[in-house]
Amino acid sequence: MEAPRSISHAVWIGTVAFAVVMTGLGIDRYLTYHSGEDLGVFVQAIADAAHGMHDQGESGSHFSHHFSPILFLCAPFLAAFRSPIALIAIQACACASMAPAIYLLARRRMDERLSTLAAMVALVYPPLIGVAFTDFHEDGFAPAIAAWLLYAVDGRNFRLAALLALAALGIKEDQAYVLGVLGAGYAVWSACHKDRAGTIFGASVAIASALVLIAFFGIILPRTGAGRWFAIDYFSPTVHGSAQGPNVVLGRLSYLVEAFGPLLFLPLRSPWLLLAVPGLVEVLSSRWPIAYTMGQHYAGVWIGYVLAAFVMALAQLSSKDARRARALATWCLAICLAVNVVASPAHFGHYLRWRTAHDRALDRILARLPAGASAGSVDEIFVHMSLDPQARTGYLRGLDYYVVDTRYESQAWHAVYLPQLERQLASGRYAAMAVDDGVILYQRM
Repeated sequence: MEAPRSISHAVWIGTVAFAVVMTGLGIDRYLTYHSGEDLGVFVQAIADAAHGMHDQGESGSHFSHHFSPILFLCAPFLAAFRSPIALIAIQACACASMAPAIYLLARRRMDERLSTLAAMVALVYPPLIGVAFTDFHEDGFAPAIAAWLLYAVDGRNFRLAALLALAALGIKEDQAYVLGVLGAGYAVWSACHKDRAGTIFGASVAIASALVLIAFFGIILPRTGAGRWFAIDYFSPTVHGSAQGPNVVLGRLSYLVEAFGPLLFLPLRSPWLLLAVPGLVEVLSSRWPIAYTMGQHYAGVWIGYVLAAFVMALAQLSSKDARRARALATWCLAICLAVNVVASPAHFGHYLRWRTAHDRALDRILARLPAGASAGSVDEIFVHMSLDPQARTGYLRGLDYYVVDTRYESQAWHAVYLPQLERQLASGRYAAMAVDDGVILYQRM
């Protein structure tokens, strides 16, 4: 069944609704001071796109940590709106754009009703919601680009597929590992089926992936002064916070249940699930549990492939029993919705609330910071200062201003930030210049 050129109105409505709702939720998280440090780090890096993408959190260029040229596409939007909200909206739209690809991929093999159901399941799939809602990361582009890439390859539109493969390679260096494995595998499979065009495409993707890895590790990282790839710590047995004992197995098993349970484990019925193996291996081999904690951006590396496998499993079922396939897709939709309400990996109950007088007090204090002055604060406040290239997380030595929220409470506050602040105030070099509802602005004298 050939895919139609048009996409159903329901899918378009769902796609726009997803983008609007997730942007709105992200704005609430930001305005109520619940966004994390990473959003601020990306704001600083992207705002400096013309000069090497430097940011304070990574103590240099973002390219000293990741190969992410796709971030240059975000720079005009951030420059135009001058707010971290621009990145929140970009991530929401990027994740939403997966639905049309899933619909078109399904439409080649199913009727419009079931294809629309598959796209709707994708939009409410809890891991995708988690990626869309978490702080901005380049991984937010991965699910949709992967889905569109599979759609193009499935339709043998290798020109479009080549452009999408290049876009994927520009997301992050781990995409070169994923596409390198998949490209080589597709080349071998195509060669076995005497498919010359497919063999050339797969081999080209594998070669391009290898060149990206060589360029990043052999040229870019040394020139940034990084010394070594920081992410190697994710796989080190001595990394701080690595899982121990039974948690090594149980954490990974629960992650897999969260990935496949909302889809009733249907992707396991399709050989297309093999496409998700490289991404799943990456996150599950991490010694740092946050990498296989649902609701984090790391899931972006495999979501597109799992949902494609879900589509293919539905197609296989539909060819035998269309009514049963629709019933299972409807159950998946209901389960995904229930998970998002009851146990969402996005943890909406923690991050979302109405704006308060205390939030407005934080706004007023931050408005008193002179432009260009170096200033430090905790993660959630730093995000609101991040358009200033001198702003940073924490109360480090030598900063001109510190913003302190006396109502702030967290483990990091007691373990890291409060000791830093106490050392600086004990030096006698700082004095309070403004106090508003428990928010204090200290200035270096």
